[in-house]
Amino acid sequence: MEPHEVPAARGRRLDAIHAALLRDPAAEIRAPRRRWTTLGVMTLLAVAVVVIASLLVYDRPAVGLSFGIRSPVTLLAALGALLLLVVGSSAIALHRSRSGLGVSAGTLVAAVVLAPAIYAAVVLPNPVHLPDAVPRWVDISPWGVRCFFIAVIVGAIALAGFTRILRRAVPVATRLRAATLGAAAGAWSGLAVFAFCPSGDQHHLLYGHVLPILVLILLGSLTLGSRLRP
Repeated sequence: MEPHEVPAARGRRLDAIHAALLRDPAAEIRAPRRRWTTLGVMTLLAVAVVVIASLLVYDRPAVGLSFGIRSPVTLLAALGALLLLVVGSSAIALHRSRSGLGVSAGTLVAAVVLAPAIYAAVVLPNPVHLPDAVPRWVDISPWGVRCFFIAVIVGAIALAGFTRILRRAVPVATRLRAATLGAAAGAWSGLAVFAFCPSGDQHHLLYGHVLPILVLILLGSLTLGSRLRP
C-alpha cells in the first residue's frame, strides 16, 4: 500500500466501525437511564465508604471537611476544584461523541496526564488542613496507608461502574480509554479521601492521596481493555 493510501484506508475502517455502531449499538449505550443509575449507585457507595470509614476511625462523618481546616475559603476552593475534576474526567472517559468513537486520542491522553497532576496541584503545595491539627485520638500514618486503601476501594467501585457503562462499547483506542477510566476513578478516590482525611502532612498526602490515582490508571489500562472491546 502506498503511503498516501494509508489515511484513506484508515478512514474507510473508521467509517465501517461507525456504520456497525449505528446498526447495532452496545446495550449500555442504548440505555442512558442505566448510565445515570450506575453513576447514582457509584456515588451512594462512595459516600457510604467515606461515612462508614470516618465513623469507624474518627467517630464522626467526613472529618476532612470539618477538622483542622486552614480557612473556609481554602476548603471551598479545593472542594470545588476536586468536584470539577471528578465531573470533567468522568465526562471525558464516558463520552461517546456523535460518531460513536468517543473523544480524540489526544483528549484521552490529556485526561490521563492531567487528572493526577491537577489533584496533586490542589492538595499538595498548600494543604487545606493544618499539619499540626490532626485529631490526637487517632494515629495518622505519614505513609497514608489507611487513606491509600480507602482510595483504592472507592476507585475500584468507580472502575466497576464505568466498566458496566462502557462494556463492549469502545471500538477504538481501547487501552487508552481504559487508562482514562482509571484516571476518572482516581479522581473519585481522591475526592473521597479528601473528605475522609484531615491530614495536612504533604508526605502523607503524596502517598495516601495522590499515589492511588496513578495505581488506578495503571490498573484500568491493564485490566479493562478486554471488557470494553466489542
